[in-house]
Amino acid sequence: MREIDAEKLSALISEHTSEELSENKIGSKEVIIHQNGKCVYSGVFGNSAPGVAARPGMIYRAASMTKPVTAVAVLTLADKGLLHLEDNVSRYFPKARDMKVAVVEDNKIISLKPVKREITVENLLTHTSGIGCAPVADILGSENNDLTLDEAIEDILSKPLSFEPDSAQCYGTTEAFDIAAGIVQKVSGRPFDQYLKENVFDPLGMENTTFCPTKEQWENTVFMHVRTEEGKSEYLRLHKTCVFENYLTRRMPAGAGLVTTAQDYIKFADMLCLFGKTAEGRQIISEKAALLMSSPHKGANFENWCEKWGLSVRIVISDTYPHGLGVGCFGWSGAYGAHFWVDRSNRICAVMMKNSRYDGGAGNASACALERDVSGSLK
Repeated sequence: MREIDAEKLSALISEHTSEELSENKIGSKEVIIHQNGKCVYSGVFGNSAPGVAARPGMIYRAASMTKPVTAVAVLTLADKGLLHLEDNVSRYFPKARDMKVAVVEDNKIISLKPVKREITVENLLTHTSGIGCAPVADILGSENNDLTLDEAIEDILSKPLSFEPDSAQCYGTTEAFDIAAGIVQKVSGRPFDQYLKENVFDPLGMENTTFCPTKEQWENTVFMHVRTEEGKSEYLRLHKTCVFENYLTRRMPAGAGLVTTAQDYIKFADMLCLFGKTAEGRQIISEKAALLMSSPHKGANFENWCEKWGLSVRIVISDTYPHGLGVGCFGWSGAYGAHFWVDRSNRICAVMMKNSRYDGGAGNASACALERDVSGSLK
């Protein structure tokens, strides 16, 4: 195991973040790094609103960093034998048995054909289901943003797939994970948000992670940063009915709809680093499930061959990865720039919270710089 040089890490992060702020590439940012379960770095930068300095513990939109949380919820039930990743989705939603695959030409759906292989729970979590992704999602759009989760699932299952299940991999915003959340509801008999609270958030002490922020939590949520064409920073106060884009909070988009804090999410990352256990030794998911989550899915490739999908997380599979992370490191990012990863070999967890419409998503510059900073600080 290689140890972090905390002083060097602090200097590297400060240098790169100062550059981002001077060029108006971020609004605010909070970073927490743990090694061996102890904090080796914590820093807050920038403004959370016009003229308001960011402070520790502010709330950020997690966007797609919601996906690993949903995967953990599914795995808690798999550990109990109440579902299996190999289960067909039709076991829980019979409508899934009759799904069709779209035949697309010139950006138009010209015909539909029955699926040859049913969608499994594992397909939902590895972006191999064909649900809610290009080209069909681009052609049909989404009209279920203001529905409840149950209503949205009915709509999702009425649409054709983009490809045969498990024949390809295509990243989807939320709809496949929404069906996974619906399965959690059916199996547990609990609303998805309540199940998460009882089985993930409360046991981990994640007090400010939710689909539906309270009034106090809204007041503590950072404004959305925008970098104008002139290179200036602007801050947008988004409407309180939505956390992610125009999805209403009641929709509970299971692939994109949580808000959280860096302090909350580092607890989640620590749990994954400890093979499913809390620092106090409470098992959230089994070691087997934690290993499965962070193991490459056999058929799902990124365009960048040095990464593959596990269950909701990308995994570094080659030492040619360009930003310093070693083979086996895993994590994911959010559309607004949030990012996390786990390095079990060096017992490191890193969380960066950022909410900006400039430089977001996987591979955003802030995230890559942080990966290089942490890797560059190892003794």
